[in-house]
Amino acid sequence: MALNKNGWGLREMIFICAILIFLVVLVAVMINYLYEGVSANNPSNKTNSYTQIENNLKIAAERYYRHLDEENINLIISEDLLMEGYLTEAKMTADNDICTGYVLVNKNTFTPYISCAYYETEGY
Repeated sequence: MALNKNGWGLREMIFICAILIFLVVLVAVMINYLYEGVSANNPSNKTNSYTQIENNLKIAAERYYRHLDEENINLIISEDLLMEGYLTEAKMTADNDICTGYVLVNKNTFTPYISCAYYETEGY
């Protein structure tokens, strides 16, 4: 085996740099994947799910209110929305935590409140 006394050439250096860049990208992707797995168990992500439930409840209450003949309704409960078909139980569930709630109506302003096993809207 004969050694080259001139050292590495440009071709070898580019090849080694490409391998290092690939490894750095691979490690970054793996760290990101690990971080997402850890953050999935983070309570703040569950709060976002509960915020979505509140939004679902509000949208269903607005649709229900538009189809009613009465304008003096101040409170719409989630059970009524479920029975009338404006809301599904799936839209009231976050991580197997089924919620109940109500919406306060004040001059066409709809404010949702939910109560779940692990979360409750402030002021419920």
